Formats: sequence, C-alpha cells, structure tokens
Amino acid sequence: MGSKLEPTEHSTPIVEMENRSSSTSHNSSIKDNENADVENARGSAAVVPNWKPSTHELLIMLSLAVISLMVSLDASIIITSLTQMTSELGGTATEGFWIGTSYLLTNAVFMPVIASLSDIFGRPVCLLTSLVFFTVGSIVAATAKTMMTLLVGRCVQGIGGGGITILALVIFTDIVPLRFRGKFYGIIQAAWAIGSLLGPVLGGAFAKNTAWRWVFYLMFPFCFVGFATIPFVLTLKPKTETLGTKLKRVDWTGYALFISSMTSFLIAISWGGVQQPWDSWRTIVPLVLGVFGLILTGFWELYRAKEPFLRRSLFYCPSAFAAYLGTFIQGLMMFGCLYYAALYFIAVRHTTFLQAGVDMLPQALALVPISIIVGGLITRANRFRWAVWSGWLIATIGTGLLVIWGANTPPTAWIPIMMTVGIGHGLILSAQNFATQAIALPRDEASAAAMYAFLRSLGSAMGVGIGGSVFQNTMAVKLKQYGLPATIAKNAESYISVMWKDGIDPVVRTQSIDAYVFGIRGTFAFFCGMGGLAGIASLFIKHFDMNKELDSDHKLGQMRGSRSPKQQHPLQGSDEGKSVQSSTRN
Repeated sequence: MGSKLEPTEHSTPIVEMENRSSSTSHNSSIKDNENADVENARGSAAVVPNWKPSTHELLIMLSLAVISLMVSLDASIIITSLTQMTSELGGTATEGFWIGTSYLLTNAVFMPVIASLSDIFGRPVCLLTSLVFFTVGSIVAATAKTMMTLLVGRCVQGIGGGGITILALVIFTDIVPLRFRGKFYGIIQAAWAIGSLLGPVLGGAFAKNTAWRWVFYLMFPFCFVGFATIPFVLTLKPKTETLGTKLKRVDWTGYALFISSMTSFLIAISWGGVQQPWDSWRTIVPLVLGVFGLILTGFWELYRAKEPFLRRSLFYCPSAFAAYLGTFIQGLMMFGCLYYAALYFIAVRHTTFLQAGVDMLPQALALVPISIIVGGLITRANRFRWAVWSGWLIATIGTGLLVIWGANTPPTAWIPIMMTVGIGHGLILSAQNFATQAIALPRDEASAAAMYAFLRSLGSAMGVGIGGSVFQNTMAVKLKQYGLPATIAKNAESYISVMWKDGIDPVVRTQSIDAYVFGIRGTFAFFCGMGGLAGIASLFIKHFDMNKELDSDHKLGQMRGSRSPKQQHPLQGSDEGKSVQSSTRN
C-alpha cells in the first residue's frame, strides 16, 4: 500500500469514496470530487523523483511484451488467412464470419471478470490461467477438422487473449508510477505493433501456401516462453487471505449476469443486418435480452454487490465519460478500418492474401514509432490532452480520406492515407490509455486500466459487426442500381472468387467491383463520423496531473531464484513519494 494522502481539500473526496457505509455520502463524495478536483482544482502536485525500474521489473515488462506480441499476432494474423481456413474446412460464409467474430466476442466479455478475479486471487494466478486458456485454444484450433471445432478453439483462445491483454495493463499499474507509464509501456506497445505488422503478412503467406494451421502452431513458442518466465518473475502478491475469504469476495451473480447478457448483446450486434435482418426475431430477442441483462447487471453492481467488479467511481466526472467513449470508438474505428482495408485490397484490387498483408503495413509502420514517442513525450511533459486532440483530428481526417479509394487508386495515394490513419491512432493509443488512468482516483487506477482495455476490445468486437451492416446495406444499394442480386452483399467474401473467375462478363465484373467500392466507402464514412464524435467528446476532457502515488495492494516480492533483497519503489511507502492528485486547467 502506498502512503496515505494527507487530509487536504483535494484528498478528502478520495477518503470519502473509500467509505462505502452510506450511499448518500458516497454520492456526495463523487460530486465533491468532481467539483473540487476537476472543475476548480487549485495548487500543484509534488514533484515526482526520476523513477527507474529495477532489473526485476524490466524482466516482468519483457515477459509481458512477449505474450502481448503473441496475442496481437493472433488477433491480426486471422484477417488474411480466414478465407483459406473456411474454404479448406468446407465452411459457409456465415461460419467464416463467426471464426473471426467469436474470438473478439469472448475476448471482450471475459476481460472485466478476469481483471476482477486478479484483484482477489492475484495477478500471477490469473495471468497463467489466461495463458493456459490461450494455449488450449490454440491446440484445438490448430488440429481442427471441422468448422465447429475451429470455432470452439477460437472462443477459448479469445478468453485467454482477453485475460493476457487486460492483465498486462493492470500489472503496469502495480509496478510503474503513472507519470512514467507512458515511457515504459512503450515496450508493450512495441510488441503489439510488431504483432499487428507481421500478422497480416504471415497470415497471407500461410494462406497462399495452404498452410493455415501454422497460424496457430506459431503461437506455441510464445506460450512456452510465457510458462517458462511468468512463474519466476511475476511475484506480485495480493492481500493475505484464506481461500474461503477469497471465494466469498467473488461477485458470482454479477459475473453470471454480465457474461450472459453481454454475450447475448454482442451476438445480436454482430449478426444484425449481416446474417439476420434487424427486424428478425433472431436479432431482436438476443438484443432485448442482452440490454435488459446489462441494465440488471448495473443495478446489481450499484445496490447489491458487496464488492462490485464494475466500479461506479470510474465515471465520477465528465472527463472520465469522454475518455472512455473515445476508448470505445478507437477500438471500433481501428479494427473496423483494418478489416475493410483488407477487403478492399482482396476484393477490389484482387491482390493475394500475402500482398494484402503487405499493403496494410504503412498504417502499422506509422503507428508503431508514433505511439512509443508520444508515450515518452507524455511522461516528460506531464500533459496528455494535446495528443488526444491532435490524434483524433488526424485519425478522423485520415479515415475520411479513405473514402476516396477507388478501383484504380494508385499506391502513391493510398499509402500516405494509411500512414495518416496510423499516425492518428498512434497518438490516441498512448494518450487515451493514460488519460483514463490520470483521470481515475488513485485507488481506481488498475480498474481504470481494465476498463480501458475492455472498452477498446468491445469496440473492436462491435466494429466488424456494425461495419458489416453498413457495408452490406450500402453495397446492396449499388447492386440494385445495376440490376444485380442484392443478396451478393450478404455473401460478399465468398463472391470475390466468383467475380474474378475467367469467363465472367466484364460488365458484370466492373459493376460488382463498383458495388464493393461503394460499400467500403460507406463503411469508411461511418467510421469517419464516429471519429468526429470522439474528437468532439475529447474537448470535454480536463487536465489531470499525472504525478500520482503508486497505490496497489499487490506487492512485488523477491524474484524466485534470486537472493537480492526486496526492492521498494521510490514512490511506494515513503514520504518522498507522497503526491496529491490535482486537476488544473491548461
């Protein structure tokens, strides 16, 4: 536990929010905190010493980077290899859709639950369990003989991948002070970026050589490294409690309500307008059940749960709402644009899967260095809003420029556009992450990191489904104009091979390509509008000081096999590390 804050006007609301004995005092503390600490804050935070990680902490960061690279690779490698998997296993377009979507769905749904369980049972146990899920899912997928088996493997992989992603962020809040997270989290961001870079290229290469199973075999070396290092270097320990006490802390009802209702909601959003009409009972029933279940989950967490895993205090001020909205929209935009950019190259430009992966490199090549550089600049300047604002401006402009892509757009035009999109998201990726943590109350930093990861993943899961609905409806308009069957839009991926077959009427091919272009443009226009919404919302984010004490119940113990004494953070348990969260206007 970090040193407690002195009872100043800035810290009083924080103390009050820790006192859950009265809902009245809890609600007033939120209001007081918003008014005093956000809107009319005065003074400045204490100067934070120049923190540097120990060798032990660096090893933890590197271990997290390796398994984060694995998860990133797995998420992006499927984009250019999915068609080959579906074709070889004799799957339908619908089954192929769910192979990609199921991973994103389980990835998002289980994130908050795993983060909450790690507060109770400890980070190492939950991270290793997530790695087990990911490994088992990879084995099942790699050896699948049917589409159903592959689907099961991807679902299990998604649970593990979600746990790894969210715990990597949470663990950083345990070992690195907020002011310096931007600098050192660049290690994880670099790993994610490398995975995003290599994934589409490797997926295309495996698909080209009909070796799609290597998409999953490739994960095994990373899993081995994770199992070999995490038990020895990740020695974070939660509060000492009996197993019975820990089990009583688990919000079983909340978990069950959330997982079931969020799954129902995402299924409806994913196939609504894509596989099933929006007015079909197959869409309406799970959508209504999902929304009702999420409302019920909210009431349970607010009024009944003894230890809620969804904290109301995370949304205690307008700045927090704006930051989390931006996080969700970035996930929606970034993954959605990536997916439909790949469709553009394969369907419209008729590239191979491998070439499509190469063609998407400019975006990642721009995103990687920008996100790392911005993280360092945020650390140095103790300012993050400039990156949020400029990031949304550039990303929205870049996404809007994607609308000009046509059948004959030259590389000299689409490469700079993709790099513009990458620069914008590189700025947002770092700034949005640390904005949510800077805005959070000191004891909520880990929960803020978890909420950030969840909402970004939720956006990614919904991006493909919502984007698919926009694409199909827009493409169908153009197909009808040409007198072609509107049903082509529902099987757009499988129709690509038909459209490019020898002997097809050149006029029909030209009209079909134009319909694809029209649909993809409509999708990019939708994402551009969402970026504009996030940019406007970001203007409501106030400045928050990042010089906050390191406050975590999870203490870093001695590394296994090491004789060195336990190191104490300069910001943990010392008067020098005391810092008051302040919020001032720029």
